[in-house]
Amino acid sequence: MIFEFLNFALICLTVFFVTLIFAFYRSTKYKIFDNRNFSKKLYQNLYIGNSETIAIKTLIRYLGILSLVIAISGIKTGVTVKPVERKGVDIVFCVDVSLSMDSEDIKPSRIDKVKFELSKIIDNLEGDRIGVVVFSGSNFLYLPLTMDYDASKLFIKSIDTSMISSRGTDIPNAIKTSVEAFDDDDQQKMIFLFTDGEDHSNILIDDISYLINEKIDLHVIGVGSSKGSLIPIKDKQNSFLKNESGELVLSKLNLNFLREISTLSNGKLLRISKSEPISNNIVDIIKKGEDSLISSFEFSDYEHKFQYPLAVAIFLLMISYFISTGKR
Repeated sequence: MIFEFLNFALICLTVFFVTLIFAFYRSTKYKIFDNRNFSKKLYQNLYIGNSETIAIKTLIRYLGILSLVIAISGIKTGVTVKPVERKGVDIVFCVDVSLSMDSEDIKPSRIDKVKFELSKIIDNLEGDRIGVVVFSGSNFLYLPLTMDYDASKLFIKSIDTSMISSRGTDIPNAIKTSVEAFDDDDQQKMIFLFTDGEDHSNILIDDISYLINEKIDLHVIGVGSSKGSLIPIKDKQNSFLKNESGELVLSKLNLNFLREISTLSNGKLLRISKSEPISNNIVDIIKKGEDSLISSFEFSDYEHKFQYPLAVAIFLLMISYFISTGKR
């Protein structure tokens, strides 16, 4: 048993007892209608009933007020189980943080554009859980599934290409980590893969298909241009990444590889361009997932019992009203 409005009820109870003590004090100190001032016969001629009737009426009235205070406290007892509907999608944003994401063919850079679009997406979510996986040559779950959107935006703001020291890009294992981030339930699940498509792993595209089951939609967002761009080196002005042969590395969007990945499940292939935002398209995909899902589960809650002391209070106060002690 718990009391929902206990503090307010205690204030009311304190006022009630203070008033009761004050009334008792006045009645004992100032006995105007005692035998010293009025005879018993005169008292009976003035009022219907007797002193016992008045005392009973007063007692019933006080009990009614006390019951009313108990009702105000908001009694909740026991546990009731009821179905609750939740509409929402579990989402994992799988973000490429390899050095090629520093390329500036998408302004201000590929990685900065991705972070901007992710923040815009989160601003339009409601009731969905989101998580983040970052990857390059290796990967890790950067943000577990959560509905704390403010914290999620802080995590996303901190993403950069120096998070993982290992070079290269391993997309298949990043997808595997994203799949493992989900709970094993019937909730609608979506993975949004943000990458330029440069993959340096030895895993074939067919080997990725077994990671994706029918409950997960894998959507691919290509970041970069087909023309490509040099990869700037941070903290070094006008310096660009070179390969082992000393040649400048040109990073291009591998659209064909990304298209193959998007066909592994019920996903779509989207591209982040220089001008048009892509966040609205992704939000539309998420909303369609919400419309197709109504997840019901059992939710435990306390059962309200305030109506019972309230009924007692009304009953006692009505009885006290009909007990007549007025003048003849």
